[in-house]
Amino acid sequence: MQYTYEFEMWRGEAGWCMAPFGLDGATQGEDVADACESAADWLRETVRDHVMRGQALPPASFGNAPERGGVTVVVSVDAAMSEIPRMSAAEAARALGVTRPRVTAMLASGLLDGWRDGRNTWVTEASVRARLTDERKAGRPRTAAAK
Repeated sequence: MQYTYEFEMWRGEAGWCMAPFGLDGATQGEDVADACESAADWLRETVRDHVMRGQALPPASFGNAPERGGVTVVVSVDAAMSEIPRMSAAEAARALGVTRPRVTAMLASGLLDGWRDGRNTWVTEASVRARLTDERKAGRPRTAAAK
């Protein structure tokens, strides 16, 4: 599905900054092309995050006046859920060395990102990679008395 939002682009201290109208957040780039590419990536990931969590996106507004002395830029992306690199919950459990119910608990607590599609539970590959590089153990933490 196509998503289109207006962003304000302005020259910042370390490059070109871009912030969307109606959404929280911002991004930047070394030059105009890099900033526009970064804004498209930011918008795509923001849309995917909202859709994955079942949250509605604020409606896009157009004809916004720049608030920081910049210019208005239109950014449009295709953000289909089918394009998110993912693995099944069972695959994520094997990769993390935990049980399938623990993956479900990690999804519920926000330690992993994912979504349900019918009977299937999907986990983003990025969240599994991030969890694998995290210094904390993937399993349930031990209590002080059990150590």
